Amino acid sequence: MALKKLKGQNFRAFVGGNAVPEASSCQVSITGNMEDAKTKDSEGSFGQEQMVSRSWSVQVDSYEATAAALIAVIQQFVSDDKVTVGWDETKEVAGSQNRTPNNAAFARSGQAILNDFTIQANNRANIQVTRQYMGSGALA
Repeated sequence: MALKKLKGQNFRAFVGGNAVPEASSCQVSITGNMEDAKTKDSEGSFGQEQMVSRSWSVQVDSYEATAAALIAVIQQFVSDDKVTVGWDETKEVAGSQNRTPNNAAFARSGQAILNDFTIQANNRANIQVTRQYMGSGALA
């Protein structure tokens, strides 16, 4: 099977099981927090790192800026409720607006908290909402 390059339009963030509507970009960050594990018994001058924890986050920019959508984002932030957040490749299905998950091998999801959002409202331009979800627990 030949490898194919995935295009950004088909790498989508999903919140609560649904692709974020009117998304213009998304970013996934997975971080390993390292700690020096060198002891007095270690030989040589090079460090010996050990993974002590992992974290992940998903940021998505969207032009979905109806009053109802903005209220929902604000309520989600104020509530501190965890929501299922993840990413997947989407596939073209007639009428689905490129929002149908493909269950790709790299797709992952987990529980996350909306920890940051920005509403950018420039004069005579569509409002853009940037949301960042911080993972709370493991990815599945």
